[in-house]
Amino acid sequence: MKQVIVNDIELYSRQFELSKQLIGRSIEEVHFYLEATDEDFTEQPNDYGKSLLNGIDLITSDLTFSIGNRFTNLGYGLRLDIGKSTELEYFQDPKRPVPFKTNLLNEEVKELKIYWMEISFENETGLYPQEIEILTENGYFLLSSIEVTNGIVSTEFTDELLVIDSLERAKELKLGQFGLESGRLIFKDINELKEKIKNGLQQRL
Repeated sequence: MKQVIVNDIELYSRQFELSKQLIGRSIEEVHFYLEATDEDFTEQPNDYGKSLLNGIDLITSDLTFSIGNRFTNLGYGLRLDIGKSTELEYFQDPKRPVPFKTNLLNEEVKELKIYWMEISFENETGLYPQEIEILTENGYFLLSSIEVTNGIVSTEFTDELLVIDSLERAKELKLGQFGLESGRLIFKDINELKEKIKNGLQQRL
């Protein structure tokens, strides 16, 4: 596993801190960033979900949260931030925010789970967020850093964003809670994640 520096731990910690801030809030709107021709709410057509090239915004009554692929310097790996996606990443094409209807809306967020993977990046192995799963009383919403090529789910840990709001589809694709036997890891807090890193490095942070 790669040498973990302070900034890595700060970034890991921030993901847990922000996920706690979203829990208990009600998401009033979800915004995708799309061109006018993306009438089906996806930039890469597929039968699994909505495949996007930029992050999305989750809008609550007092804060806007953004989830996008910007964890690494190549924009791979999911990251949760406060702010609009347009403030946090580069948009190559002219796009506009478009409200996306989902069963997540107007219900209190009960759980937000981050699923991590040990992935080789820049000739070293690191721990990166692969999926974020949001659950309300009646809603399910999963975002994955996974690529869809010619309508087929292919590579994990990419700069694309696959959005799924069907528990059955997530199970079919073995994403999130259904991917624990295919490399996904989940931690209850930053201390448990740090313990995993420590064991991987065979040394103390």
